[in-house]
Amino acid sequence: MTPIIIKACAKHGVSLPNIHEPLGTPQRCQNLLQQAGFQNIEVKTEQLGKYLSVDDAKKWWGGGWLHPKNPLLELSTEKIEEIKAEYAKEVEVLATEQGVLLDITTFFVLAKK
Repeated sequence: MTPIIIKACAKHGVSLPNIHEPLGTPQRCQNLLQQAGFQNIEVKTEQLGKYLSVDDAKKWWGGGWLHPKNPLLELSTEKIEEIKAEYAKEVEVLATEQGVLLDITTFFVLAKK
């Protein structure tokens, strides 16, 4: 749900850092491990996500993520509610007959040092 939350925040002028960004692709994982001196790097990707009902997807909004530079912690309750409403609207747009995809792309990484 992170991309939906980030998009809703952006529509209200709030730049929310994506904590998944540094390792967000197999290539980034590989590059960071190479820079750290690892060899024989293997990155396998699996989709462990599932479909959620629209109501369950809306419940993923928490507003209190643990990112140390979370700008939401500095916003008024009114602004948070506006962004939360935008998030709910975005969730509804993404809904299919199956529900809303909770993308849990997982990288399994093996390397030697």
